[in-house]
Amino acid sequence: MLDKIREIMTRYVELNPEDIHEDSRLSEDLALTSFAVMSMMGDFEEEFGITVDENELTDIHTVGDIMAYIKSKQA
Repeated sequence: MLDKIREIMTRYVELNPEDIHEDSRLSEDLALTSFAVMSMMGDFEEEFGITVDENELTDIHTVGDIMAYIKSKQA
């Protein structure tokens, strides 16, 4: 799952996939804007077959948070 998340995230940040880690913070480390995060979450919806609730995104701060969120939606 992490590899697919990294692949999608590289569409929004100019980093190599291996430079994106579970503890990478979205805004502080990856310099993602809230608009970029929303767009990216749409890609995750498509890729992982989930529905993202925008109200739940306030608790997502790291790549690991994204992984946990996706897993919780797939259960």
